[in-house]
Amino acid sequence: MDNLIGKQPYGRHDIRLIVQSRGLSVYSFSFGACEMPSTRDKLQIREEIIMNLRTITLAVSVTTLVATASSFGQVIIRGTQSSDQSAGNTASISAVTINTGDRDIVPLIKETKDTKVDATTQRSESVTKARLSDGSYFDWQRSTTVTKDASPGQSVSATDVVEKDRQGQTRVSQHSDVTVSKSPSGETDHTKVYKRDSSGQLVLDRVVDASTTKGSGGTASTTSIEKTADFNGNLSVLKQVDAVAVNHGPNEQVITAETKTVDHLDGKLAVTAQETTSITSQGNTTRTDSVVHTPGRYGWEETSRTTTTETKAPDGSVSRETIMNGRSTFSTKTGNAMLEPLVPQTKIVEHEVHKPDGTTVLQRDVFQRDVNGNWAPESFSTKQADKGY
Repeated sequence: MDNLIGKQPYGRHDIRLIVQSRGLSVYSFSFGACEMPSTRDKLQIREEIIMNLRTITLAVSVTTLVATASSFGQVIIRGTQSSDQSAGNTASISAVTINTGDRDIVPLIKETKDTKVDATTQRSESVTKARLSDGSYFDWQRSTTVTKDASPGQSVSATDVVEKDRQGQTRVSQHSDVTVSKSPSGETDHTKVYKRDSSGQLVLDRVVDASTTKGSGGTASTTSIEKTADFNGNLSVLKQVDAVAVNHGPNEQVITAETKTVDHLDGKLAVTAQETTSITSQGNTTRTDSVVHTPGRYGWEETSRTTTTETKAPDGSVSRETIMNGRSTFSTKTGNAMLEPLVPQTKIVEHEVHKPDGTTVLQRDVFQRDVNGNWAPESFSTKQADKGY
C-alpha cells in the first residue's frame, strides 16, 4: 500500500482491489503502526499498559484471513505489569489470545520495559514476538526510544524500529526524532520520520510540526502541518489540521477540527474535511460523539459518525462500545435522492478488567451489519491461525 500512495502529493487516496479469479482465494493485508516517543514527565503505568494492549491489537492484522471455512472467535488481550516506582522502572507483557471456544491461539506477544537511565534520560524498549507454524516464537519487531531532557521545558527523543524476518535477518525499518518544547502558554512539537527505501537506505519520509496555544477558560488551539518528502528529498505540504478545543462547563468539551490538503489542480491547500467531537461525562459514563463532513455534490455532507460510550465500574473495570456510521454502499434511489442518511456499519465492544494479581484483560469483539441489518460477528479462519506467522 505504501508503494502505491506513500509518495503521492494528494491528501486522500481510494484504492479498490479487484480479484479476477475463481475458486478459493487467500488474502493477506498488513498494517504497520509507528510508535512515537513519549514526552511525559511521569510514567502513567495503567495508561501505558492499555495503550500497549490496543497497539498490539493492530498487529493482529498480519494474520491471514481466508474467505471460507471461517468460524467466530473472540480476541482477548491479556497484559501483566510490574513496577519499581522508587527507581522509575516499569515492565509489562501483553499477549493476543484468540479464543475459538475449543482452543486458544496466541499469535503475538509484546514485552515492554521502561528504564530510568539517569535524572534526565528515560529509555523505553518493546519487543513483539510472532508465532511460527511449529508453535514457537521469534522476535519479529523491536522498538527502542531514548528520551532526554535537553533543557528546562524541552525534551528530545529518538526511536528506532528494527524488524527481523524468519531467516534471522534484521534491519532498521524506521527512525524518528522528536523535539518537544513546553511553556506556560503552550507547546510545540517537531517530528522527523525516516523510512527505508527500495535500496535499503533510511531516507526522510515526512516532517510534522505541531503548535498548541493555550487560551482563557481552558481553551486550546492546535495547528499541525505535515510535509512529505519526494524521491529527491524535497519537502512539500501534504496536510494541515487546525483544531480548537473549548470547555463547556466541567463535564463537556467540544473539539472542532478543519483538515486542509493540497489541491492537485492548483497546488494550493483546500479544506477537505471538517470534524466536530463532543466529549461529555456524567458520573462514571463518558460519551464521545464525532461527526465528519466532507465536500459533496450539495455542499458539505455528513460522511461519517462515530459514537463511543465508556462506563467505569466501582471495581475499576471498564466497558466500552463504539458504533461507526457511514454511507450505505448500496442505494435503491437515483439522481438527487441518492444522498441517504448514515447507517450503523461497525460495532466494537471492549471489556477491560484489572485483576488483583496485576493482570489486565482486554476483550475485544467486532461486529458488522449484515444484509438484514443485524449485527454479525467478524469471522476468521482458525485453520489459518493455527499455521502461525
